[in-house]
Amino acid sequence: MKIKVPYGNDFQEAEIPDSVNTEIIDPAVAPVKKSVEAFIQEALDHPIGTPRLEEMVVPEDKITIVVNDQTRPGPTAQMTAEIVKRLKGAGVPEENITFVIATGSHKGPNEEQLHTILGGLEKRMKVHVHDCQDGHHIYMGRTQTYDVPIYLDEFVAHSDFIVTTGLIAPHHSAGFSGGRKSIVPGVVDLKTLKVHHSLPIRPYEPAINFFEGNPFHKVALEAARLVKVRFILNMVQDVHKQIAGAVAGDLEEAHNAGVEICRKINTVEINGRADLIITSPGGAPRDIDLWQSQKALSVAEMLAYKKGTTFILVAEAKNGIPQLFVDWMTAAKCPEEVIERYRQEGFDIGTNKAFMYARAMTKGKIILVTQGMTEEMAHRCMLDWAPDLQSAINKALAEKTPKKAIVLPRAVNIIPKINEAE
Repeated sequence: MKIKVPYGNDFQEAEIPDSVNTEIIDPAVAPVKKSVEAFIQEALDHPIGTPRLEEMVVPEDKITIVVNDQTRPGPTAQMTAEIVKRLKGAGVPEENITFVIATGSHKGPNEEQLHTILGGLEKRMKVHVHDCQDGHHIYMGRTQTYDVPIYLDEFVAHSDFIVTTGLIAPHHSAGFSGGRKSIVPGVVDLKTLKVHHSLPIRPYEPAINFFEGNPFHKVALEAARLVKVRFILNMVQDVHKQIAGAVAGDLEEAHNAGVEICRKINTVEINGRADLIITSPGGAPRDIDLWQSQKALSVAEMLAYKKGTTFILVAEAKNGIPQLFVDWMTAAKCPEEVIERYRQEGFDIGTNKAFMYARAMTKGKIILVTQGMTEEMAHRCMLDWAPDLQSAINKALAEKTPKKAIVLPRAVNIIPKINEAE
């Protein structure tokens, strides 16, 4: 069987012997005929739970539009263009509008990436790139759930009207992305993230589709309500990254409607678990680094046996991974030590990924196919490495014959529904 897995802007190709029971999870989807602009306009014309955006603002309002950073694929330029058009139609001058790039704890975009995000608006309008460690945050209060302190980027805190934009997709900690995530983690201080992103608020196991009752989600929603997000515009992608829906309006009501669209179009039935799982985030920009690419491992974990699984993570990851991840992994004698350290010390930039890679390693071994880490460094981090996908498969098969193999070319866009009878 020939397989083809996204890798950066290209693919890795390989063959798996016919003797191996292999299931490729890459469902075909029909081309979406409606344009992205049509989805956006329809959502803004029929908001859920609020009046239209242009009916909610006055010309004097200082308006902040929060947008995703370069690690989140989506039609941000089209969304922001239509939002600005409607705000100007309501009499709001451009000088009263600021874009805030919701980086969370990521690095900010470079000039080219910023242009991709905003499509030229950055040349004539105010843009602020959030930095969770710059000290320019304002205390807004605490959430009732888990008593999390919310320190908000001052550019957002000083606005009269907050609009958030984003993408609703399956998410390994929050259940689904979008909505409230524009605020937490998008534009808050590291002090907030250190509480919110640690156990037990962060679910221990992968939380894709765990939405109702998820403390990670509940705290973020309370925080977004606390800072008074007034309006959202979120897009929904299908498993092949086509825009297949859009929602606008109330922070919670509109997002919930988008989650239901996502569940409907992204849930995929899978015939049982596997002990060889080849997984990819789906190529650029989702595999920009090994931090983002780890999300493909979370989906793979949901399909793995409790012990003895081999994971092959295919991710170009040109930008590598934070040094703190390397420090934690190289300091530990076994994955369990990393997990216990995370229980004790919690989140910092890179430690959450050390925890998540270690969590997968308690279920089996990980072979990286990546530019983001050398073979020598991978071995120091208790990981395996191969120069290409075929070599990784050959290495896995040389060690044992799997009961079953699963291939996930676009892992992060799917919601697995496992048929346990297999």
